[in-house]
Amino acid sequence: MSIQQFNFQAKAAVSLFLLFVITATISSVILLGLELSGQKKGLNIPTIAQIKNKYTTPTLVAAMRGNMYEHVTADEDIDTVNNWIKEGVKKEGKLYEEAAQIIKQDCANCHSKTSKMSKAIPSMPFDTYEQIVSHTDAGYSWSKMSKQAHIHMFGISTFLVIISLLFAYTTYKESIKNVLIIGSFGAAFLDIFSWWFSKFIPELVYLIFAMGGLMVGSILLMCVLVLANIWKKED
Repeated sequence: MSIQQFNFQAKAAVSLFLLFVITATISSVILLGLELSGQKKGLNIPTIAQIKNKYTTPTLVAAMRGNMYEHVTADEDIDTVNNWIKEGVKKEGKLYEEAAQIIKQDCANCHSKTSKMSKAIPSMPFDTYEQIVSHTDAGYSWSKMSKQAHIHMFGISTFLVIISLLFAYTTYKESIKNVLIIGSFGAAFLDIFSWWFSKFIPELVYLIFAMGGLMVGSILLMCVLVLANIWKKED
């Protein structure tokens, strides 16, 4: 049996599902690019430097270079905060005083439980030294990575298995099916687990870039190929 044998209603449902997946996949790439680049619009394909910043840099510094960049007064302020963290986030000395002033000026107005600003983030306060230090670890924390990993793996595997099953019943060559189906699942697996360990092995950011691109490309290509095949007249 091939998907070409589906009735009209089934073909329409499958086609609409795939169009939703294509739109969602492109949207996720746009969102990731905006978050990593700090831009407000456009398709910004993440660079190696941006990916490295997200997964290997202290969370506070990564935010200042990324989606919170617009609130940073000067680029030198990011370097000052980064140097303070590198020196052990000591609660004393010139670097601490400078970093504390920068955070108070650039971050604390929004990051406060009592903030009344429209874009306030009271759930992530920077009111005390201890609260600030909690965001100075490199990369994602284990708890955050566990949360991100299981959400992404459950979500991606759910729609990916549906796409793969549909693609498996197309009339394309078996070798093409094998490469795209195994490649998409393998890329997703390596991409997500590279998030986890890149804070320890920075070179894994290249794997994140490659596997993320391969996963997105495989998903989009399978969707397009299924759409083309499902409406093709049977030979």
